[in-house]
Amino acid sequence: MGQKIKNILKGVSVGSGYTGGNSTVNNYYGDRTEAGREENRDDKTIFLSYNWHDVETADRIDRHLSGIAGVTVKRDVRDIGPWKSIRDFMEGIRQQDFAVLIISDSYLKSKNCMFEVTEMMKEREYADRIFPAVVETGIYDPLARAGYISYWQQECNKLEAAVKGLDPANAVELAADLKRYKNIASSVGEFLSIVADRNNPDIQEAEVQIENAVLKS
Repeated sequence: MGQKIKNILKGVSVGSGYTGGNSTVNNYYGDRTEAGREENRDDKTIFLSYNWHDVETADRIDRHLSGIAGVTVKRDVRDIGPWKSIRDFMEGIRQQDFAVLIISDSYLKSKNCMFEVTEMMKEREYADRIFPAVVETGIYDPLARAGYISYWQQECNKLEAAVKGLDPANAVELAADLKRYKNIASSVGEFLSIVADRNNPDIQEAEVQIENAVLKS
């Protein structure tokens, strides 16, 4: 059964870099109602990681996967409650069975999206649990991949320079942010190489191929 939820989080950034506004997000829960839906413990869980610039693609994939019996899709716009921790939600990617990563230029330059990637990379055999949905096909070019590595190195340098100008006692949280930036910079090359090595389906049929893979697992 399809449900439409009006997003009224105006100007609030949630989850994978999604910025709330007046967009309507389509959510499908199979036979579960919006008011009383409960996750079945036997459900396979899929974390949907995306940037708000790719919300239409995210909606399409979400709608398809959420309509599959025995599958629960975790998504920021419905799973982060008011005043709840965005970071706690992002860290939850590690607890899900699978993660769909909508790989676009905006995604690869988003600190929230790439934080989710680095969290997933902490898991053993994480490569077997991710389904890259590739929007930015330039990643198959090593020069383009080098560009993203360079981007995160520059971001690290800018933040490090800003932190150095502060009293360490006043920059504890910024130091933690810098550590996360450095983790992204050191991981993005490995991540992109793994994604580029995959026989990734065309973005227009990604949800069908993801369904087939999940049901076979």
